[in-house]
Amino acid sequence: MIKHFVAIAISLFAFTYGANAAEDTATEAFASALRTAITEKDDQKLEALIYLKGASLEDKQRMTAMLHSLYFNGKEVDAISFEPLPTGFESVVIVQGRKIEPTTPPKGMINVTFKEGVSGQGNSSSAYAVVNGKFYLVGMKSTDLGWKGPADKNIGFSVVGQGASELEIHGVWNASGVELKKEFKTSGLTFWGQHFEELTVTSVNDVCDVMVTITENGKTIFSETLKGKGTAHYKKKS
Repeated sequence: MIKHFVAIAISLFAFTYGANAAEDTATEAFASALRTAITEKDDQKLEALIYLKGASLEDKQRMTAMLHSLYFNGKEVDAISFEPLPTGFESVVIVQGRKIEPTTPPKGMINVTFKEGVSGQGNSSSAYAVVNGKFYLVGMKSTDLGWKGPADKNIGFSVVGQGASELEIHGVWNASGVELKKEFKTSGLTFWGQHFEELTVTSVNDVCDVMVTITENGKTIFSETLKGKGTAHYKKKS
């Protein structure tokens, strides 16, 4: 019986080691291919690394142009690393009447560090995915929502002051006619949308002393002080 369990354990170890080794090899090959594409400023080599299934010609052109701006900056690549997706990573965006989403679910972020960068400035990060064991830069595809209303604008909120990082922030907003909701994990953010429907900021800390502000195209439309335990609440008038 013991020999039987040992044999199973050895088999599982061999399977796991083989899978990890294969992924490590694929990771290295992908990083090497990306480094080559950047170094040579080769459009075709870069585009070959993007997963574009389901993307339109316009989507492909937009994605390629974005990656060009990220990577073809004339600087020499110093290092390429792979990182987990950031907490609260948003992969779907609604803006200017279109729903923009990834061509495949992202697995993590690939970070490219360039030489001569100052305090990390100029370095680039983009999402990557693994499809059938092969690594890709995640492409984006868009869907026309048929929105006929006004263009989305810059809307945002900020919470500034003592205890700002310890608050619960819940937002409801409209983007291109679509109602969206989110529990924000940051004390300030600006993005595209029509307007905030509601914003609720809750404190459970006696020493909280913050100013809650909502802006539209840089203009303040709401501000309220929140001190101690309690709630600051904005609701759009009908």
